Order: sequence, then structure tokens, then C-alpha cells
Amino acid sequence: MKDFNDRIVVVTGASSGIGRAIAVELASHGATAVLVGTNLQRLEESRKLCEDIGATAHVQQADVADAAAMQTMANTVINEIGVPDVLVNNAGVVMSGLIHEVEPEEWQRLIGINIMGVVHGCRYFLPAMLQRGRGGHIVNMASAAGLIGQPGMSTYCATKHAVVGMSASMRYELSGQGIGVTTICPGYVQTPILNNLKLVGKLDTGKVRDKVASDMKRNKLTAEDVARRTAKAIRQNEAFVTIGRDARAAYLGKRFAPGIMDRMFSR
Repeated sequence: MKDFNDRIVVVTGASSGIGRAIAVELASHGATAVLVGTNLQRLEESRKLCEDIGATAHVQQADVADAAAMQTMANTVINEIGVPDVLVNNAGVVMSGLIHEVEPEEWQRLIGINIMGVVHGCRYFLPAMLQRGRGGHIVNMASAAGLIGQPGMSTYCATKHAVVGMSASMRYELSGQGIGVTTICPGYVQTPILNNLKLVGKLDTGKVRDKVASDMKRNKLTAEDVARRTAKAIRQNEAFVTIGRDARAAYLGKRFAPGIMDRMFSR
């Protein structure tokens, strides 16, 4: 997919942060953006940003963890707007807590959004993309946390590791059918996600929250940086992309210096 002109792009988690930035970036290159999320007010703000640059955008309210809601939304998009050319499974949440202190309900919340949200997006859009026979592209938003384990992040790391593995399998499954699959693994990104960061147990302290904020600020990676790199990855049908110094360091460290990484995180 060399350009996005007159393409239909569905982006989940498009109400803010990386999802909003990707929708605006692709819309700026001529795509029609379908903005999916739960917060209607913020989705409307994202739509206005797209319309302000002369693009067409549609708002669809749906919780990615809700299979029935996602099926209804996908049917509406396919029947009223069209079959998407690009699907960006971006919606996600983050939390921090020691594994023995995280309640099962919190595990289910992260699994529902971070893993099943990707499953539902693919389950309800992919058949129509395949049936149309015109190709397309799927982007699954993972994280540097999908590459390495990190203390206090077992729940989040587990879900993002799942996205990385799922995406690799999907790419092989779809390779002969004209649909590319890209896994995006950003590091710390300056987005509103910090405002919704849930800390539990012994990690629920101002010190931990301040450290996360400091790491984000130090990395200086913005949602717009991720959006531009994602657009390039779609054009070039890249299988796997790390974005940001910490994500690249995690990938290289895990691959070439696992002993150093082990000592660093075991301190």
C-alpha cells in the first residue's frame, strides 16, 4: 500500500494519544478515517482534527473488549462506509502491580482490551477484507513491554507479548492473500495514558508515578512520531517496528545481551 488516498482506515482507541495521531496522520494523506472508541466527546474532537485538514472522518462508539458491540460496529462500518483498507488495532490500557497483588478482575480487564480488542477487530473486519480480494493492511499496536519482562508490569507485559506473537502468526497466515500485518512496539510515549495509569498494591505510590512520568519526559517520543513511523511501516509492509530509544534498546538487549538485561532488571 503505497498511498492512503481514498482508502478507508479504521482506528481503535482513536479518542486520544497514539490512536488519534495515527488517524490524523493517515487522514492527512487522503484516507477516510473511522474513529472507534468509548468516549464520544473525545472522538468528536478527533473527528474535528481530521476535518480541519480537509479529510472525512466518522465516529463509531464501541468497547473493543465487547464482542457484540464490536460486531455491530464492524457491520455498520462495512455496510454504511465500506470495507476498510487499513485496520489499526490500537486501543489499550496499562497498569502496574506485583503479580501476587493484581486482582483477577484487573487481569481480565487488560486481557479484554489489550488482547481481545485485537482479536475482535480482526474477527469482525478481516473476513470482509478477504472476501473483497483487494488486499489491505492490519496494524497491531504492541509495546516495548511486549519484548521484555519488566518488574511490576507482569499484567501489561503478558498482554503485549501476546499481541507480538499473535501478530507474527497473522502475518504468516495472510501473507499469500495480499494483506500485510505490522507489529508496532513503541517505548515510552508522551500521551494522556499516564493520566489513566492504574497502580495497585505496593506500587501504588507517588514515587512510582513520578518515575513513569520522568521516563516518558526523558524519552521525548510523541504520539505524532509514532503515527508517522506507523504510516511508513504500512507503506513498506514492515513486519515489526520498534519506535523510541528504550524500545530499540529492549529489542537489542533481549536479542544480543540477555544476561545484561537480566542483571539490570534483577537489581
